[in-house]
Amino acid sequence: MGSEVVRVNVGRGRRQLGVARALATAIVIVAAISGCSGGTSPVSASGPGGEGSHSAQSTTPARFDGVTVSGPVGSPPLFTIGDDTQATVSLLTYDVVTGVGPAVTKASKVSVHYVGRSATSKRQFDSSWDRGKPFDYVPSDVTFAAFSEGVLGMRAGGRRLVVVPGKLAFGATPPTSSDLGPDETLVFVIDLMSVL
Repeated sequence: MGSEVVRVNVGRGRRQLGVARALATAIVIVAAISGCSGGTSPVSASGPGGEGSHSAQSTTPARFDGVTVSGPVGSPPLFTIGDDTQATVSLLTYDVVTGVGPAVTKASKVSVHYVGRSATSKRQFDSSWDRGKPFDYVPSDVTFAAFSEGVLGMRAGGRRLVVVPGKLAFGATPPTSSDLGPDETLVFVIDLMSVL
């Protein structure tokens, strides 16, 4: 199979679909381009774990709203945030790699590795990979949207890009140690290591 690139322009997709302002819960917007170069396929929306994401074996770079993600699941992701990445008003999730097994629910105990970066400065502010151990938790027990809502529907071995608007992240008062600005949009790449 040839190289696959997946791209979604979130700003334009939200207006076309009219869902970003209508839904307070996580949405998934996935567009797939397979077997061709250039252009963008139509945007579609579905729940977490939506169709059109890469297979669990894929290490082909994927591009979502100006964010390029590559590298195998289970290793620190390589990702860049482009200048065309837009702020969002809703939590957005994009499956880079679809895992297998049961889907994560709010009551599941999960083990994840993640990297978090600022959409504005593009600097990393947090990483479980840097600490050398995954983050184990139950989604209903945490209040941070990337980890409470952003992993719902994922399956073990999956990788997901999660874009968190400032109001659902740290709001007007981010931790001083983070170097984040008020209401800053955050970008996470989350690998679901296992559902415990």
